[in-house]
Amino acid sequence: MKYFFLLVGLVVLLNSCSVDDPKIFAIENATLVEVVRPDTLIYQQNAQFDVTFRLPTSCHRFEGFVVQEAGQSRTIRTEIRYDETFDCEDTPNETETRQYEFFVENLEDYTFRFLRGASDTGFQYFEFQLPVKVE
Repeated sequence: MKYFFLLVGLVVLLNSCSVDDPKIFAIENATLVEVVRPDTLIYQQNAQFDVTFRLPTSCHRFEGFVVQEAGQSRTIRTEIRYDETFDCEDTPNETETRQYEFFVENLEDYTFRFLRGASDTGFQYFEFQLPVKVE
């Protein structure tokens, strides 16, 4: 029996063969600590961004990047997966770094917005406008 719940950016799946043994996981937006980026992009080459994010418990792990494209702008969310094992430990200072790779297809400048986190005032982003050059 499978149940799906959608909670403001949080997906929870209960998957079990019996009611007494649920498998609980959730996909969450990571809180970013830092994004290391190139100063310029090289036309027809890959650019690498080092994205450092928090892992709030020992039950969290990297899930992937979700990218929304709009012309020369990219908005990137870093997703982490929470797998409930019922023995999770809080790890508020634990971070991990993953690489987001981007292939430069156009000669126009690109704008990158990495979702950093959310607060009472809305979403915060690391935002960069990067020029493109030909080598």
